[in-house]
Amino acid sequence: MRTVKEYKKIIAGVLVALCGWFPFYTPWNYCKGSVVDVSYLLDAPAGKHGFMSVKDGHFYFQDGTRARFWGLNIHSDRACFPDRNQAEDIAKRLAQLGCNAVRMHFLDNETPGGIIDSAYNDSQHFSDSQMERLDYFMYQLKQNGIYVCFDVFGLGARRFKAGDDVPQYDTIKRHSTMSVSFFNKRIIELSKKFAVDFLTHVNPYTGKAYVDEPGIMMVEMTNENTLFLKSLCENLPPYYNEEIQDIWKKWLITKGRDAAGEWHKDGEFLLELQNGYQEEMYKYLRSIGVKVPIGSSNLPYNNLNLAADSKMDFIDIHAYWDLSDNLDRIHNRPLIMQSCLNPSTIINTIGAAKVYKKPLISTEWGSNWPNDWRAADILTTVSYARLNDWDGLFLYAYNGGWGMSWDKLEKRLYYGTVIFNDPAKMGLFPLASIIFLRGDAAGAANEYKVSYNINKLFNMEDAYQDKLKTAGIAYVSRLGKDFDRQDSGDINYPGLKELSPESKRIVSDTGELISDSEKGIFILKTPKTFSFSGFIDKEMQSENSGIKFSTTSDFATFTVTSLDAKEISRSRHLLVAVVGRVRNKGQKFTPHITKKPNDIQRDVYILNKGTAPILVEAIEGEVSIKNNIRKAIKVFILDENGLRKSQIPVDVGNGSFSFRIQERYKTIYYEIIKE
Repeated sequence: MRTVKEYKKIIAGVLVALCGWFPFYTPWNYCKGSVVDVSYLLDAPAGKHGFMSVKDGHFYFQDGTRARFWGLNIHSDRACFPDRNQAEDIAKRLAQLGCNAVRMHFLDNETPGGIIDSAYNDSQHFSDSQMERLDYFMYQLKQNGIYVCFDVFGLGARRFKAGDDVPQYDTIKRHSTMSVSFFNKRIIELSKKFAVDFLTHVNPYTGKAYVDEPGIMMVEMTNENTLFLKSLCENLPPYYNEEIQDIWKKWLITKGRDAAGEWHKDGEFLLELQNGYQEEMYKYLRSIGVKVPIGSSNLPYNNLNLAADSKMDFIDIHAYWDLSDNLDRIHNRPLIMQSCLNPSTIINTIGAAKVYKKPLISTEWGSNWPNDWRAADILTTVSYARLNDWDGLFLYAYNGGWGMSWDKLEKRLYYGTVIFNDPAKMGLFPLASIIFLRGDAAGAANEYKVSYNINKLFNMEDAYQDKLKTAGIAYVSRLGKDFDRQDSGDINYPGLKELSPESKRIVSDTGELISDSEKGIFILKTPKTFSFSGFIDKEMQSENSGIKFSTTSDFATFTVTSLDAKEISRSRHLLVAVVGRVRNKGQKFTPHITKKPNDIQRDVYILNKGTAPILVEAIEGEVSIKNNIRKAIKVFILDENGLRKSQIPVDVGNGSFSFRIQERYKTIYYEIIKE
């Protein structure tokens, strides 16, 4: 005989099997009258508080206002250059989503994908028409309270030409361009020229040169540029490899050392070369009038690289999970089932780049389609970012790349890093904005510091052990690294008792964030926002402050937030979002779809990327909320635009009200009104 619990599990399985999928996508353009509009979180126009600066390890505006950024990337193969109507629409839509910062990526593409005019035999002329489009877009973003940042040395997508007078220009591939930029004098000259030409350009719609524009939050030198990543340095063109070999040998003579080994494995040489370059270019940017914070690049995965970047105004790091650009195969591992002791999680990757008393941002991060479990990651990441008091996150990427513009966009998922219409990401983006910009999740009560002696880092034999010993701290408290230690003693790691290998359920020191890697569950419990995500059928029901959510579905994210800034139980206006898996119609994987956390040996092959429309897996469940106001309750289902479709039944009684989440409603949004 089966037990009652076993029968319930069987019934739940049958219900899940019966659940279907329904079309739903998030539009890229402005939706007038949308309930899912959090533009009130932004403080328009951008720049009203003066230029941004750094103080006490964070970003502050000139008038003393603390600055935090919940942003998106726009990729400049075409998407950075909308027409006027599109620019107005996009800017209002981004504000509506709660995006208060945009990173313009790869502006140094050639026309029509970038600002470099392809009509010339060099890469030193900007296209007037492209700059006009960019200027108007920047103006619209500013008017809507959205700040902008970008790279200023023109080394991301740039292709040098014969007229640039760059030695053997046609042997330089894009990625090697960046590593060569640290030492080749001609490329350094061209980098400076690009920066001064771009930053002194006057935007006719604002009347200001970019260098004088407070709506530009910060600038970075280059994208993903470092001497500490072997893939960027091991295969330089012969001319440039000989050039840096010569520089290294001369450097060795000054140090009294023999030329043993390889230049790209000499940590002391790399640090001095990168430090020297970054300090020179920093001074140059200040000399041409840059007033905002300046960063170097965004790959400080190595502590020596991080030490070099720490001399800039802020730290930036890129962090991805299960990234697949080619879309032929993925691991399809659920990030939410990864142990917090895994150094490669998004939270640990970003957290490992935190330097004591320096702002930390991530200008690229994401767990992207076609990973089935990505919906759980956006609210998880933003909650831990708030716990750690990080200064900004830029999800990659709203649109762009692969020649994509804003014309004739279809209701399908295009690429892993194009997310404007993905309900698993953008459907939850406004709720994440509330958590981050409104500050619903509290900052950690404790902060730990790990101090390093630079000379000792040159000889650190196993850098991975260092990552293991700091992994997990960002799930509990704050961590900061310091590179000014003078003595050469052992490194003192915090060794938090909560982070033993046996610990599966980790609770933040605020008590608000719970991560259970064994079950694959994340819970955020705050007075104004409650979120319950992952393989939630393993917990069946979760409760917080009078809110209960139960479901028979295997995987889902459930979030309820107050839209009037009151505590949930007393709020008169609430928004509920429920999202599970999201796919294209006809999308097909090979049969193996792993949920095993560490299964990286067997890839999931993508047999068919699918077509429009985007489909959302139906979630079945029930929401119950304590009603302290004792008013009439109305619940509305909302469409893709956040507009009311219809009112649904509500059960009221015993000081609470409840309603069903059902497939037939074909939505991820529910609006609650207490009249």
